[in-house]
Amino acid sequence: MNKFLSLLKKELREMLTAQTIGLLLFMLIMMYSMGGMMTKSSEEAQEQSGRITICDLDKTDFSESVIEFLKHPTADMTNDVNVFEPESDDYAAELKRLGVKSFVVLSQGFSDKITSGEQAEIIYVSRMTSLATMSNMNVGSETAVQLISAAVKSALYTQKVSEGALTEAEAVLIEAPVGVTEHTIVNDKSENVSQLILYSSLYSRSLFMPLVVYIMVLLGSQTMINAVSAEKIDKTLETLLSAPVSRLHIICAKMLAAAVIAILNASVYMIGMNNLTINITGELPDDIGENLKSLGLVFDLKTYLLIGVQMMLTMLIALSLAMILGAFAKDIKSSQTLLLPLMFITIIPFMASMFTDISGLPGMFKYLLYAIPFTHTFTATDCVLFGKTNEYIFGLIYQIIFLIICLAITVKIFTSDSIFTMTEHSVGLFKKKAAPAED
Repeated sequence: MNKFLSLLKKELREMLTAQTIGLLLFMLIMMYSMGGMMTKSSEEAQEQSGRITICDLDKTDFSESVIEFLKHPTADMTNDVNVFEPESDDYAAELKRLGVKSFVVLSQGFSDKITSGEQAEIIYVSRMTSLATMSNMNVGSETAVQLISAAVKSALYTQKVSEGALTEAEAVLIEAPVGVTEHTIVNDKSENVSQLILYSSLYSRSLFMPLVVYIMVLLGSQTMINAVSAEKIDKTLETLLSAPVSRLHIICAKMLAAAVIAILNASVYMIGMNNLTINITGELPDDIGENLKSLGLVFDLKTYLLIGVQMMLTMLIALSLAMILGAFAKDIKSSQTLLLPLMFITIIPFMASMFTDISGLPGMFKYLLYAIPFTHTFTATDCVLFGKTNEYIFGLIYQIIFLIICLAITVKIFTSDSIFTMTEHSVGLFKKKAAPAED
């Protein structure tokens, strides 16, 4: 038993190094920050669901009573109802003027249709700014649609009960007293289509585009770290760097080879995920293609080129970082551990971009995510499709600067002899000073 405990302690000492503990703490901090960011986004979404912006064009006692019903607090929240007067029929301009993401319009004749036993129509206008899941969740004015339906249903039920038994037609009307006409705004362009339908039609690309970037970064980084660390550990790197070949050529060859392998792997995943998500989304309206084209939500050559530039920069940054980390490896075990920092700074913006619009996050969370160069590639699709030009240009410039710094460090390491003496315990790009000789 004592021998077993001794062996267990030995294995724990080897595996539970200071580096491993540091990485665990880093992961804990990152996951805590991620949880705080998601909690903050959920709280803001919950707060937005209580903010109702509504326009009453009917201006009757019944429509005013419906608005008063909206102001009454519910069991879950107190509604903040803002009634406004429109200045034009341009829904995009009205959203911009009001500074809101959505509003509801009670059209003229709303009360008359309810009184005559017909289904009344209300208009729901919303702005789509991202393909992230939480950005397309129910918000204030969509909650208003449900509450308006409940208000009308309650008024009708009270009226019909006082008059006697309900007819079959009246019973059907009470179940669905209000019909909704939806208008979605994208880049100041309006289409009579549901935001949910638009999101569903773009679901496959919103899912696999970030996934492709994530896979490319991880596979390319892993390939590069393994290649550099294996050659360093086997001492073949010394032979290669001492050969009559430019070291810059060696660096470029390694990066290009790793990039090709990553692109091949990503392409396989992209094709498979595309077919899978197309089957998941199911059937969509026949004219959705025209709606997407009108709103500018199409993946044309320009879109792919702009996203492709960001993906290329991200791939080069990841490979240069992997070469730097690979140079610190002293054995196979440490080379695998060195991949963890890259994995963490990749998965955090990947998950964040899938669930929330990063540009709409509170300042601290937003700037922390923007400090990670990979974030700008994960958000490139949103920037291109939804006209966030300034954010795209900022991300592009930031990635170029970051890449230049990474390449400079990589060249510094591989053009000096410090590549042969570096380990994960060393600091700087220069050799350790020799210990003074004892007298």
